[in-house]
Amino acid sequence: MDRNPLQGSVVPFARRWHIIQEIDLIRLVQEHRRRLALCGQAEAMADALPDRPDGPTMTLFLQALETLVTRGELADGAYLEAMLCNGRVDPLTDTLLDHVRHRHRTDAAAARELVAAFAEADAFAAPETLGHMLRSFFTGCRRAVDFEQLAIIALAGHRLTPEARGLLVDALAESLAA
Repeated sequence: MDRNPLQGSVVPFARRWHIIQEIDLIRLVQEHRRRLALCGQAEAMADALPDRPDGPTMTLFLQALETLVTRGELADGAYLEAMLCNGRVDPLTDTLLDHVRHRHRTDAAAARELVAAFAEADAFAAPETLGHMLRSFFTGCRRAVDFEQLAIIALAGHRLTPEARGLLVDALAESLAA
């Protein structure tokens, strides 16, 4: 069996799972929660402008952004594709998965731009620009997470166990409440 190191789950030889259980989605939802927490940090930072966050907060935020950049470059959708594709050409599935991959790349690019902006000595000299960059980042990242979860619900449909569907619905509800 092949392993997907990004997800840490065993990918079966079959092109898709017949039943998608809660355990199949837990790592993905945990990654989504990490991304949403990072979005919350970016929003708090944007709200506090022109004040600069303290050193440790800034360091942790930049490390999280670097991790997002790395994961965005590595995320190729293989796990979702294996879970959701049915072995035949399906334009809807292909389009939705392409859109998910595009959003991952977009989030990684926005994170890369923020890291570069914060590397500048005078990053906080233009708080309007920095605020716009932060807001664009967390808005796009939140939308990407929501879209990915909705795509799973749409494509997996009846193959989701009640627990797996509940996990995704609860994650979407948390996202809306944030």
